[in-house]
Amino acid sequence: MSALGQLIDTGGDEAKGLIKSNLLDLIQGAKSESESIVKETGEKIEKWLQLKIEGEIDADELEALLNTRRRVLRQFLNTQEIGARARLEKVTLGLIDLVLNKALDAVI
Repeated sequence: MSALGQLIDTGGDEAKGLIKSNLLDLIQGAKSESESIVKETGEKIEKWLQLKIEGEIDADELEALLNTRRRVLRQFLNTQEIGARARLEKVTLGLIDLVLNKALDAVI
């Protein structure tokens, strides 16, 4: 068994539950949000290209729309990164607290 596996086992059900719930939340949240932003971006680009083909917007307007979307995606990715770091911090600090409590209980 790996050192991490032993550590989790030492923490008991509380540690396993913390890891499982936070990890699953992190993965599902990233998956669903990423899929929706990709789908939305694809739909917008398709619409804008159709507008360009129909002559309702010119090349400069299309470029402006695409650049705006690029900024939205960068902001989304930055927000995702911040959220992921916060969730990972919660898990790791929770594990540290659990291990410290177990160690202190054994010493005291």
